[in-house]
Amino acid sequence: MHQQIFNMKKLINPLILALILVSVTSCKKSSTTSTTNMRFINLSPNAGALDVYANSSLVVGNVGYGSASSYQTINAASTAISFTQAGTSSMVGSGSIAFSPNNYYSAIVYDSVSMIKGNLFQDDRTAPPAGKAFLRFFDYANVNSSIDIIRSGTTPIKLFSSRNYTDHISTLSFIGYTAIDPGVFNVSAVVAGTSSTITQLPNFEAVAGKSYTIVLKGFFGGTGAQAVFLGPITEQ
Repeated sequence: MHQQIFNMKKLINPLILALILVSVTSCKKSSTTSTTNMRFINLSPNAGALDVYANSSLVVGNVGYGSASSYQTINAASTAISFTQAGTSSMVGSGSIAFSPNNYYSAIVYDSVSMIKGNLFQDDRTAPPAGKAFLRFFDYANVNSSIDIIRSGTTPIKLFSSRNYTDHISTLSFIGYTAIDPGVFNVSAVVAGTSSTITQLPNFEAVAGKSYTIVLKGFFGGTGAQAVFLGPITEQ
């Protein structure tokens, strides 16, 4: 599983997004256009809903904050990708990506729109073991402390320990899933090694055979819709 960081720099003119993916395998050029699959996840609290274009054609529109689009089939060769404020021509970022064909990728934008960043990684579509669900955790909130993710119950279970802001970018094993027992339970983000709760996701339902990503998002000190909170993404 390979991952590369892309950065969006706030321009007084346009925003430029440099997206480079190191392919899992090298591919020979062919007269037949190869395709791949990409979904877009909007984790920028103040960017508003976004439209995503590939080679100037709308791929998916109106992806709201905290939402993930379905996977879209796009050209696997060098593809010009751009993001705009939904329903407008106001550019948030642009660039090009070369994908490995016939795979599945997630492109995530995060942080404030004034310094928007992103990362791109290949998704593992393997089914969970029989009778289990898959779960992984990403921290996009930058709350200035390490995080433990706790499953509530008579005996609380620590699902993820001492996780940090975007640590899955440098530690690729964190992109992988952990098999858990299915059920309905509360999920708490606490300051690592303490019982100090930062936020909680109540009544999260993990269904056997399905995979989930729980994301800590929002602005440290933010309020309302931009406050720090946990949200689930059901994988497709």
